[in-house]
Amino acid sequence: MIRTTSILALTLVATLGLAPVGPQDQKKLAVGDATPTLDGLDFVQGSIEDMSASGTKVLVVEFWATWCGPCLKSIPHINEMYESYKDQGLVVVGVSDEKRSKVEPFVKKRGSEMSYPVAIDTEKKVNDAFMVASGQKGIPCAFVTTVQAGQTAGKVVYIGHPMAPEFETAVRLSLTGRYDPVLTKKAQPLLDAARRAIGTKNYKDGYKRFDEVIALDPAIFAPIAIEKYGVMLNDEGNEAGAKAYAAELLKGLVALGDAAALRDLAVALSSDPANKSYDYDLAMQAAEAMLKIAGKNDPTALATVAGVEYARGDFAKAVDSQKKAYRIASPSRKAAFKATLDAYELALKKGVKVKVPETAQVPVGTPKGPVETVPAKP
Repeated sequence: MIRTTSILALTLVATLGLAPVGPQDQKKLAVGDATPTLDGLDFVQGSIEDMSASGTKVLVVEFWATWCGPCLKSIPHINEMYESYKDQGLVVVGVSDEKRSKVEPFVKKRGSEMSYPVAIDTEKKVNDAFMVASGQKGIPCAFVTTVQAGQTAGKVVYIGHPMAPEFETAVRLSLTGRYDPVLTKKAQPLLDAARRAIGTKNYKDGYKRFDEVIALDPAIFAPIAIEKYGVMLNDEGNEAGAKAYAAELLKGLVALGDAAALRDLAVALSSDPANKSYDYDLAMQAAEAMLKIAGKNDPTALATVAGVEYARGDFAKAVDSQKKAYRIASPSRKAAFKATLDAYELALKKGVKVKVPETAQVPVGTPKGPVETVPAKP
């Protein structure tokens, strides 16, 4: 059993730069504020004592409960993100206010499907510092916080549902110091206007608004550029314009070195069911660019290449690439990689495409299904 103590609290303050929170500070917590301490947590799995302040780190504190249906749906998504980004500095801690006798067996039963650190907060000190202070009343609820070398305190950059696309964007970009909640807030009215214009088929005005958002920061708003591509292709029906735009977008993402966005683009161009047509050649360029940036030993990049190869009917190549991805995948992710490999091998045997597990087709950060919460118990 690993318990947080005053020593751990001091360790967190020293390594994370987390600012202690007094009673007067607990009245309000918002994006941009200093991150409260985690003093009082009792860990049932893992720990966060080894976090370092060198370079950018991202800490996700997610409040959940074993009885919470929406929480159970979010666990696989959080775990996939943790496994995908932990080597880049992501630390996750799941916090429940239930008893150890309830949480510990639940976590053990989940095994590798819930591999991140989990703690209980029976005295609700951390719940008060985060949930109550920020006025959050429903779970699951995630707090994304960043700390960079030289900072004196961690900073909250996102508060909300862990299944919302904005959650993954905040995590991924924060890992490289490229997430700006102020810009994100500034962009929202423009995005709303763009989507209203698209809804009335005023594509010229919609694209103008999209471009204004992207111009704020091309790295942060790469997903909006991919959204614009989808609108051009599907809503406007401008296939030639969409192809030209995707080619320019690819060049821009390569220049940014954004492997995650290149994966999203590769999927959009090759297998996103929302799109009416595909460009396999451009998709492969995006996948290969991702592999070059992420490295030949990155299982996600290899699997992305395999996915494009499969989508265009190169089953043998897809099997070969997916085998490489499976061999080097972390233990907690091997089952998902193997399921996809099995599907590719079956397609190769039959000579036709078969159903592929959804996780192989959908990028991290675009979970399917409704975003739901339940009231947190008082």
